[in-house]
Amino acid sequence: MKKIVLILDGMADRRQAILDNQTPVEYAKTPTLDRLFSQSVSGCVKTIPDGEEAGSAVANLNLLGFESKKVYKGRAVIEAAGAGLSIDPESLYVRTNFITLSGESYDTSQIESYSAHELATEDAVRLGKRLNTELFKDGFELKSTGSFRNVLVCKNQTHLLGKLDFMPPHDIIGKAIKDYVKDDADNAPFFALQKQSYDILKKDNDTKANAIWFWGVSVAPDFSEQNSDRKAILAETILMKGIGSMMNAYVTTTDESRGFIQFLKDKAKAAIETIHGDYDFIYVHIQAPDDLSHELQPKEKSEALAEIDEYFLGPFIDGLKDLDYRLAIASDHYPFSDDGSHGRSPAPFILYSPGEIQDNPLKTFSEENCINSNLEITPQKLHEMLGKTK
Repeated sequence: MKKIVLILDGMADRRQAILDNQTPVEYAKTPTLDRLFSQSVSGCVKTIPDGEEAGSAVANLNLLGFESKKVYKGRAVIEAAGAGLSIDPESLYVRTNFITLSGESYDTSQIESYSAHELATEDAVRLGKRLNTELFKDGFELKSTGSFRNVLVCKNQTHLLGKLDFMPPHDIIGKAIKDYVKDDADNAPFFALQKQSYDILKKDNDTKANAIWFWGVSVAPDFSEQNSDRKAILAETILMKGIGSMMNAYVTTTDESRGFIQFLKDKAKAAIETIHGDYDFIYVHIQAPDDLSHELQPKEKSEALAEIDEYFLGPFIDGLKDLDYRLAIASDHYPFSDDGSHGRSPAPFILYSPGEIQDNPLKTFSEENCINSNLEITPQKLHEMLGKTK
């Protein structure tokens, strides 16, 4: 039997005024998801353990069957692996965004864009080389991982894990950065580097990237404890590619350059082919709902969910006919599309098995209906349910 997990990253949300006080998934037309929900076990899965970082890294690690508290040592090193960089266990890795600040000065500025308005990779590489020449020295090196994303590699600095306190920039869009600056002995040098980057980038720079922002401090994780299933991950983000690489799974990506609808069609085909291949556990990840949440676009998020239902989920389910499988569909966490922040509530999920059709009286998929199913489980329990014998 095939065990399949489909993650619609960031699907879950709260009600939005612009969507007639509905959540994006409630507002969207999702007939396939609703049909599966009506035939599935439904509930909520606690993807973010108490006291742990609320975000995609922790959530997806738990949904992959790991205990994030044991293996997760921060995000940046995973992204470094996803970008194909060699990992040094003695180095500290810090996720570093090119950002856009607005305001008359650095000290009075706010974060306008956590991605420098989707900075092009070629511009990021050029600006990164400039910062490595003019700013970073003494064992610090900025490495581009694509678009606005970078990793700062800090040699022999692993002792700083747990001591540095950086807010993710997508969580503080429109907020004054002075409220998030720390001046203790460990943090102050890094915040000084951020300020110096502003002084450098505001000169002779025709892009919208006028500063950097640190977050996601990490060291190499330990993925040694995992079961013997043959695993495949269909990834889009550098984070998911990094997780797959470090856990020695088969990782494949789908070209996104031909538009979202064509991407969904191609990803459905790739997922079907992978599932029919020599793998026991297949993890399919779709990123768009999370991105649109952090871009504060609830209407576009709802439209994307409708397109996922039509162009991915429908053909995907049709392509699994006559196959023995169980399928979990879940949001990994709650990102809120009105302010870009993350919630910690257990995420909605369904567990569908074509050989064990349920009669769910609630009929339509929504966050509220998953809550009203009165089933709250851990990701480990979800994996038990996926793997149980009939």
